[in-house]
Formats: sequence, structure tokens, C-alpha cells
Amino acid sequence: MLLLGLSLSACVFSSDSQNARAVAEDFWQAVLEKDMEKAKMLVTWESLDYLKYLSSNRVSAQRIETGEVQITDNLAEVATILYAGNDGATQVPARTVLLKVDDVWRVDVQRTMGSIVSGTMGAVVNEINDFMQQTIQGVDKALSSEIDKWGKSLDDGMKQLQKELEEQQKQFNESGNNQANDGTI
Repeated sequence: MLLLGLSLSACVFSSDSQNARAVAEDFWQAVLEKDMEKAKMLVTWESLDYLKYLSSNRVSAQRIETGEVQITDNLAEVATILYAGNDGATQVPARTVLLKVDDVWRVDVQRTMGSIVSGTMGAVVNEINDFMQQTIQGVDKALSSEIDKWGKSLDDGMKQLQKELEEQQKQFNESGNNQANDGTI
């Protein structure tokens, strides 16, 4: 009997997770397609006003992916990745937050927007970090190349100086030998 109860509980939880994920995916699909009428049907009444921020081009994702679903009582959080930017390559991690209202999952747009802001800040920081790493690598390569050039130039200069000193030494020795032969020394 206990085993049957646990099995039913697991099925209900699994079904609840699937329902929450489905609502989140339907919501984001409606937003991506700019179908705000459909999106309105999937959000909580209290967060309806925040939908206007998603209908403008302020949040311009090309596509989304959903991941893990966490449910605590009447609150579900669906891990969501928004692929933003012109090419859809910038990943913005977020959480689609849903509340169970009258036994139906609805998106809490306000909380979801809050997670998008946090995710966007994280994505911006990551892009700045990547840019800085690339810049540092570029500067490092350029400095290394310049140091190699300076080293070669210094080496060439030292060889030329050594050659000139040897030439002067040779001339000095020859003039010393000539003076010795002349008897002037």
C-alpha cells in the first residue's frame, strides 16, 4: 500500500513537472512569436503588466531551451536559457518562475524578468571577461613578437659591433706590425 502511494506520488510529481515545463515552453514560444494574446493566457494576473516589457524588443531572444524543473509547493522554477543577440549566440541563463493558481501553472512574469536581468548581467560579465582574455592574449602575442624583434635587432647590432671591433683590432695589429717593421716602435 505504501509502495502504491509512493508510485502515485512520483507520477503526480512527474506530471506536475511536465505541466510546468510545458507552460514555460508555451509561454516563451508565444513571446518569441510576439503572440501576446496567447502569452496573457499563461501568466498570473498579478504579473500581467510586466508582459509589456517582453512584448517590446527589450528582450529579444532568438530561441529558448528549458532544463531542470524544481517544484516546491505551489512554486515551480524551470531552468531556461535564452539565446539572444543578432545571431542567437549569446546565452542568457534565467529561471522561468511559475505559480500554481487554481490547480494550473501560470508564469510569474515579474520574477521571471528578475531572473533575466540577473542572467543578462552574468552574460555581459562573461562576454567582457572573454573580450579581456582575447585582448590580453593579443597584447601578449604582440609584445612577444616585438621583444623577439628587439632581441634579433640587438643580436644583429652586437654581431656588427663585434665585427667592427675585430676589424679595428686587425687594423691596429697591422699598423703595429708596420711600425715595428719600420723601426718606429
